[in-house]
Amino acid sequence: MTAVPLLSLNMFLASLGVMADEFGVGYDLLVIALSGYLIFTAFIQIVIGPVADRFGRRPVLLVSLALFCVASFGAAFADSFSVFFMFRVLQGAIATGSTLSRAIVSDIVPPKQAVIILGYLAMAMSLAPIIGPSIGGAIAEIVGWRANFWLYGAFGAGLWLLVWRYLPETGAKHSRTPRTFLRSYLELISISHFWTYTLIMSFGIGAFFTFVTGVPLIANKQFYMTQGEIGICIGSITCGFLFGSFLSSRFSRHYSLDAMVLSGRFVACFGLFACLLVFWCGFVSPVILLAGTVCVGVGNGLTSPSANVAIMSVKPDLSASASGLSGAVIVVVGAIMTSVTGVILNVYPNAFALVFIMFSLTLVGLLIAVWQSIRTKTIMV
Repeated sequence: MTAVPLLSLNMFLASLGVMADEFGVGYDLLVIALSGYLIFTAFIQIVIGPVADRFGRRPVLLVSLALFCVASFGAAFADSFSVFFMFRVLQGAIATGSTLSRAIVSDIVPPKQAVIILGYLAMAMSLAPIIGPSIGGAIAEIVGWRANFWLYGAFGAGLWLLVWRYLPETGAKHSRTPRTFLRSYLELISISHFWTYTLIMSFGIGAFFTFVTGVPLIANKQFYMTQGEIGICIGSITCGFLFGSFLSSRFSRHYSLDAMVLSGRFVACFGLFACLLVFWCGFVSPVILLAGTVCVGVGNGLTSPSANVAIMSVKPDLSASASGLSGAVIVVVGAIMTSVTGVILNVYPNAFALVFIMFSLTLVGLLIAVWQSIRTKTIMV
């Protein structure tokens, strides 16, 4: 459930240029389809959280996965950009998988153990986007980009069967009225800690969205890479996330949530700043670009498990709502950065501009994390 949403985001990204040519639209317009997908996932997560807290995790997952299957096959058959856009947006229903998987972990274990489990889950999850762009790019070169959407449909159908057969209900069903839920949601929104960790996550993941949106254009225009090579580049940042998630699982039992969050922000900022300095000195190459952006992956891997647990611990009886609302905010920021990146790189298609956007986002996240650590004074436990 945590892997397929990321796979659906980036497996076909290496083919964006080819898809733009086939549909007869500009690269920046095709990027809007990615933004629309992200906006719909934000809407889904806002709605799904309270619904799953009310009726349980399992039925919500089954309905969402069915919608994802239908949308995937529809996108594979699309003969125009408008039809593709509609089905691509509907694919955002798969966001339920990652949102509720975090809530399920929160349902069954205490916070300290949840950080460890979410770290290992993130490691398993990150395997999909690491190999996804490479496989997707290779498949597109051999069969065509539509084959990726056929695979999405098959993955969704298989996951639906697994959930139906093996996943028990873990959430307590609350007999709340819509008014009660609204009051609880408003209470959740009013908690400053919820927004602090959500914004830290948003700017960190926003840097990731900036990279996966912009690197296909940079790799093509500046470094003249093939679709397969672009797929490998896209997967590199998730390799860093895999390693960062491993470190999080190993060290989170010894350090506080804030310490893990802060360390991740420092690693990401340092890597991007060093990359900018090297570019400024005139040494521009794919290796330097990927070395800097891998640090973003490591930093996000260190930060995400602890930040997610902190978010869901704010109000335990609304863990799915908290997970959904924070996820919605994160993807809205991601959608905004996807569109902004497409516009900026359409004018300045170079690696320096891409890394500068990523560094700006990461620096804001670091400043918020520093402020949170000073405020709570919980660097060590």
